[in-house]
Amino acid sequence: MTPHLATYTLHHSPATLQKSQHAWAPELVVLSGIVELDRLLGGFKAGELTMVDGNSSLINQLPYRLCVTTYRTFHSDTIYIDGGMAANPYHIARYARQLELDQHQVLSHVRISRAFTLHQLTTLIQEQLEPLIDRYQPRTLLIGMFPVLYLDPDIASHEAQRLLKHNLHRLSRLATYHQLITILTNRDHTLVPTQRNLRRTIYTTAHEVVRFRHIEQGVYIDLVKQHRATTLRNIPLKQRCLDDFMLPH
Repeated sequence: MTPHLATYTLHHSPATLQKSQHAWAPELVVLSGIVELDRLLGGFKAGELTMVDGNSSLINQLPYRLCVTTYRTFHSDTIYIDGGMAANPYHIARYARQLELDQHQVLSHVRISRAFTLHQLTTLIQEQLEPLIDRYQPRTLLIGMFPVLYLDPDIASHEAQRLLKHNLHRLSRLATYHQLITILTNRDHTLVPTQRNLRRTIYTTAHEVVRFRHIEQGVYIDLVKQHRATTLRNIPLKQRCLDDFMLPH
């Protein structure tokens, strides 16, 4: 069974972006819309592979936000590979409406593919992804719940480790060669599992690891490799919705 690629066909000129305190070029960076994260990270960068890990529900929302901000910033496509059966185009449309963008136009620039097994994910990454990149010229590549399929008990541990290294090498090469903004996500009650050497392998390969952890005051966000952190404080939902897509000053 081959992975299924779905295009959700949903032109508005992208909003003018302001520079944050971190120097970044609009053609090379996409913001998440989470102000505290964007100030800390300076945006997700082209040519880099970033791992987003932790137990916050913000991680589930992040791919939807990035689909919308990629369209707003570059007017280009996003390829979104769903490894956890979690992708929901409704949420992309909702964030598009919050930004007063045409939801149909935004969704027409999102290419969603679902992998149900590790071998399907490997086929997508190793054989099908680059032709899709050549065809759609995306700026952003998302892989949601990336580590999950490597824990399949029907696949031997050494085989899962081999495929993980193989796929990460391929993703890193594609990110560099095509200058893709590449983000992998994992959301669970714990961080990426240590079994099968998943956490060490992914954390070592990624250019940066962004961790979200619930704390009493809100969500603690830390950059593992830069040793920098911030806290996203708990605020009323209504105010959070108003602030969601404000750009950092």
